[in-house]
Amino acid sequence: ALGGRVAEELVYGDDEITTGASNDLQQVRNLARRMIAQWGFRARDADNGGSSILDAPVAWETPNADQEMFGGPQTASGSTEMQIDTEVKALVQEAYDVCKKTLSDNWALMEKLRDELIENETVEAAALQRLVLEHTSAKDAVAAL
Repeated sequence: ALGGRVAEELVYGDDEITTGASNDLQQVRNLARRMIAQWGFRARDADNGGSSILDAPVAWETPNADQEMFGGPQTASGSTEMQIDTEVKALVQEAYDVCKKTLSDNWALMEKLRDELIENETVEAAALQRLVLEHTSAKDAVAAL
């Protein structure tokens, strides 16, 4: 979901992001929140000199919390919610940074892929592999396998 939003930002700038691309951030945030609050994932190491309530893998939300009115019953304290929000923000920022670097580093490939899609509407696996090999170093191509 983040790739389309970052691509629009790189092409059009921050001021020209479409509503569809803005919705991508909501989807990424929702997934990150589930990762942290339901599945016990940590965005960063708890190497802050002390322990955190989030150190233990605990499901702080029910799987359907995002579908219930008002997010469902509160299952964590305000302090824990703040920690969850901090972790979610860190995870989303990391994903955004990796996505932006990946797209920026591979912009020539993205332009060729765009041209291929405009010309043919679809790109078959073999054509995509050819494009990737043409626009990446051998080391990067092997690492991607």
